[in-house]
Amino acid sequence: MGDHLNALAALPDDAEARWRTTRRGRFGWYGYDCASSVFATSVNSIFFGPFITDVSEAAADSDGYLHPLGIPVLAGSFYPYVAALSVLLQAFLLPAAAALAERHDKGRVLALFAGCGASAAIGMYGIGDTGYALGGALYVVSNMALGASIMVANTYLPVLAAPERQDRMSTEGSAAGFLSCGAVVLGDLALYANHESLGLTENQAVRLILLLTGLWWLVLSGASVWLMRGYGSPPPVPVTAAGEAEPSPGVYRALFVALRRLWSMPRAAWFLLAFLLYNNGMQAVTSLVGTYAVKAVGISQDSLVVAILAVQFVAFAGALIAGRLAERLGGRRVVGGLVACWVLTVIVGAVVPDGAFFAFLALCLGAGLVVGGTYALSRSVFIKLVPEEHTAEYIGIFEMVNRCLAFLGTSSFGIVLQTSGSYRMAWLSLLVFFGAGAVTLLIGSRVGGKGEPGDVAKEVTAHG
Repeated sequence: MGDHLNALAALPDDAEARWRTTRRGRFGWYGYDCASSVFATSVNSIFFGPFITDVSEAAADSDGYLHPLGIPVLAGSFYPYVAALSVLLQAFLLPAAAALAERHDKGRVLALFAGCGASAAIGMYGIGDTGYALGGALYVVSNMALGASIMVANTYLPVLAAPERQDRMSTEGSAAGFLSCGAVVLGDLALYANHESLGLTENQAVRLILLLTGLWWLVLSGASVWLMRGYGSPPPVPVTAAGEAEPSPGVYRALFVALRRLWSMPRAAWFLLAFLLYNNGMQAVTSLVGTYAVKAVGISQDSLVVAILAVQFVAFAGALIAGRLAERLGGRRVVGGLVACWVLTVIVGAVVPDGAFFAFLALCLGAGLVVGGTYALSRSVFIKLVPEEHTAEYIGIFEMVNRCLAFLGTSSFGIVLQTSGSYRMAWLSLLVFFGAGAVTLLIGSRVGGKGEPGDVAKEVTAHG
């Protein structure tokens, strides 16, 4: 590993020169997005929830309750609780992953988390007809490892691309992930739809899909880490005046120090707050659109699957378009435009006529064009607003906001639905998050201290 490039130190400062030099590493980085995105879509969004709920119901007592660790849990609530637990625990894991990424070779840390998550996904094949406890434990491990591995992978972005190219690289990675998701999920659905002709039960078909998803994650992440070798070397250990290595701060102490440091970086702080707001709206739309389509618009489940598949491929194109626009206009401006498009999406979604599949499909395609670039550009814009030497810490904070604090939008939807009894009113409530996010973005663009990392000279030069 030492014979390879030592991260930033040996890379050219010129944006085009670095872009050419790091081509191998970028392909590896795109490959990891392909590897991890399939698990996030195929397992998290489509197959695992209904599967483990069926397993839980089969294991429940006569009253419909499970008793993990002696705690009574309604069988239908087991998966939501497990999913919430996996998110909560990431608040403790991600800072530790950030510290490991700063102090050790990123490739080894990424391989550790990716291998752990993929192995847990492969192990899901062994979930029996009533093995809800094993399924829940494996899901928690795999989802936690997924979040940590994505956080570590994101720390490669400022190494592999100069600031002028980070928006482009970030959106190209997301585009690759959406494209691979579309292709793999299409195959998964074909397997699931034809399981009887293949001599498989529905349970066996889902377990096989989980197994293949884990193998996809494991093999592709191994190839990705190999391609990114040499770009993840840790920085030199700082030494004291006496020539001794400075002691590293504790994991959570470093997190609190980084949070306090945000006060001296108002542009980064305001942008992170804006991301918290509009990301909650976006996460709520993407996670609840299926329920909204079936319950409020009256779209059939089969038609919904068609729409979800179409979104994957449209999001591929949308991410690439967002990246090119960011190179011309600046990432922050394009993010603002994408948030405005989300506002329009929510308004249009609220007035889609009952049973109008093609109107709903058009809405999904429009959302697909913006979903691909929103997270990707937010990631690259935030990275350019924080000190380069503390990238891992701040990416850890960014991912905590992305993965651990994204419950506000869905909670708002549920509260409004419960009080009003209307899915369309609940859907419209999400406008608050996008509107507040847009206003916060605008405020953040007008503040900033002199010498703040967000005052990136190269970005100003590139975008005027």
